[in-house]
Amino acid sequence: MPRIAIVDDSRLARAFAAGALRAQGHEVVEVEPTSLFEVLKVLRETPVDLLLADFLMPDCPGESLVRACREDAALRDLPILIVSAHRDEASLMRMKQMGISGFLLKPVEASALAAKVTGTLAD
Repeated sequence: MPRIAIVDDSRLARAFAAGALRAQGHEVVEVEPTSLFEVLKVLRETPVDLLLADFLMPDCPGESLVRACREDAALRDLPILIVSAHRDEASLMRMKQMGISGFLLKPVEASALAAKVTGTLAD
């Protein structure tokens, strides 16, 4: 099954998403976003098929993470889903231009998360 990295500063949100995805048979790598550098290091060292990232994180903003992935040859084509409690249309448009695969608004239901991940991996 596909391996998915979850980057969220909320341990509870990471655990919820991880549980929902493991229930669907996915392998999950939970990443605590202590810094952009550390997250990129984990993503380079542990190949994943999809990145699920929170948008608002103090030590590793989602937009910065998306930009860094798109500028990194090893991560450039990694599908990225952004999750946020806030729908900021301007930021969402910028990230779409950077090539995110999709957006989910918190709170996310387990079934909606599983469906979005499955659809993204199928693309």
